[in-house]
Amino acid sequence: METENRTDETRVDADQYLRTLEGFFQGEVTGEAMFRSMAEALDDSEHRYQMRVMQQLECETKELLREKVKALGGDTAESATAREIGMTQAKALVAMPRSKFIHIFKREVTKFVARFEEFEKAGPASDAKLLAAVTAHEKALLAFSERESSGASATALDPIVALLRVVPQRNLAA
Repeated sequence: METENRTDETRVDADQYLRTLEGFFQGEVTGEAMFRSMAEALDDSEHRYQMRVMQQLECETKELLREKVKALGGDTAESATAREIGMTQAKALVAMPRSKFIHIFKREVTKFVARFEEFEKAGPASDAKLLAAVTAHEKALLAFSERESSGASATALDPIVALLRVVPQRNLAA
């Protein structure tokens, strides 16, 4: 059953839907590896903790997607290439000043939010809850970057933490 705002022109066919979910899944693999690598490389304990929290968000979102991709008969193997891309991105990002990282991160996540929102609208109504959760994850990352860039670092993680089932402990972030 489709919702009223989902027209034949905006709906995605089943094969494209699965391929897109598989791509999102691998994107979470990349993000998880990127944030883990950044956490391992950063000297500042607060920044390490932020990366651990974002790593957890990527992990939890990856597992949500894994369940759906598996149910649709798709590929749920975590790509070594996706992990390598994340680790390579991390090396580049930790080498730059924090303000530049936040600027680039915000720019890139803004693109992801737009893509995920579009896909959420085009996806099947039966998966509305899943697609909304995946979009919310991207919006939380965007909110983090917006808060960081505006100087509201003390609350920057709040939108992400609100989505997590398991919040990393600060004393384990080192």
